[in-house]
Amino acid sequence: MAQRAKAANEEGLIDVRRAAVLVGRHPETIRRWVWSGRLHARRRGNRLLVARAEVEALARQDGNAASLSEWADRARAARASVPEPRVRRSNADLVIEDRRLRSRAGASRARR
Repeated sequence: MAQRAKAANEEGLIDVRRAAVLVGRHPETIRRWVWSGRLHARRRGNRLLVARAEVEALARQDGNAASLSEWADRARAARASVPEPRVRRSNADLVIEDRRLRSRAGASRARR
């Protein structure tokens, strides 16, 4: 078994867990990259092996992707920069107003 791992390392291949640790991602993210075709992999027995250089390159490319907390912070900041409407209305109020306007438009067409 040690010979297999050594042979894989010599080829520049690492398993999914090691790749995840290397680039600071979850192993499931590495698997998704493989399943989506963004990352090539080989199967040896029950292990999925990926090229170390390819994983590192893909992680650098994805480096601009924000974590969920960073995305939430950006969304809050964007929302805060937009002035709030003077009157806050619920979705129900908007639907009721839309129905009222539509019924007026329908009544005016019926008179023609």
